[in-house]
Amino acid sequence: MLNIVRGFTLAGIVLCQFAQLAEAEEVRTWTSQDGRTIEAKIKQVENGVATIIRLGRSYDLEVESLSADDQAYLKTWAVEKSKQEAIAHDAEALKISKKGKLLYETNFKNTNGWRVSSGNWKCVDNAVVASQTGKGHKGHMVISNPKPVDVIIECEIQLLEAKVVGFTIDDKPKKLGLINFSAGGFGGQALHRVKSPSIKKRFNSVKTPLKRDEWQRVTIEMLGNQISVSSNGGHASSIDNIWKDKPKRLGLRVDGGPAKYRNIKMWQALPK
Repeated sequence: MLNIVRGFTLAGIVLCQFAQLAEAEEVRTWTSQDGRTIEAKIKQVENGVATIIRLGRSYDLEVESLSADDQAYLKTWAVEKSKQEAIAHDAEALKISKKGKLLYETNFKNTNGWRVSSGNWKCVDNAVVASQTGKGHKGHMVISNPKPVDVIIECEIQLLEAKVVGFTIDDKPKKLGLINFSAGGFGGQALHRVKSPSIKKRFNSVKTPLKRDEWQRVTIEMLGNQISVSSNGGHASSIDNIWKDKPKRLGLRVDGGPAKYRNIKMWQALPK
């Protein structure tokens, strides 16, 4: 059996992000394209690599090195796993709404539909890497369709060297909202610059440390005059008439940098 293990591509032991899910999996016989076999549980599939667990250790296998039956199994397993994760995430993150139809998604193979207002933005490995240019010129990139009205926005962010990574929600002449994430936590504020004096109201902030080198999954709900922001089990919210204005654009914003965004999705937000 040890010789069989050596015959597969081995990338070492990796951390298990979904340990409980992996423990529930049954042991399966995996077959390579040249006929060698190994018994192990599936742990995850990502970027063409299947991670399996055998005798308490994790190993990485190139999906293309497996039999056609195993590749078909992994494709079905990955879809089902994604559904289970989405249900679990929604139960934790969605506070004021539920998902309707999917309005928009991007894996950032390119920035089609987005307009760069300032900063440096480039697509690398299905993520967009951003940084500001010069003092006081924070990186900003916006998209006008679909409109961020009664929506749920999901995204993954990675802080890296940025001071702040976040989102803007505006109707062009007056900035309506900022959602900010930093190493010390997250929160936001509602702004109104047309009225005199201008109005500035902050959400309750969440002091949940966010690791710079790890992807953080964030959820923003906007429904009527309510907004809710969730990440890593933390939650910030606001109810204010200022949010009744109709936003026209969603923006990505970075202070410093570099930082990364990936897997942005926008759903219709429906009342629970």
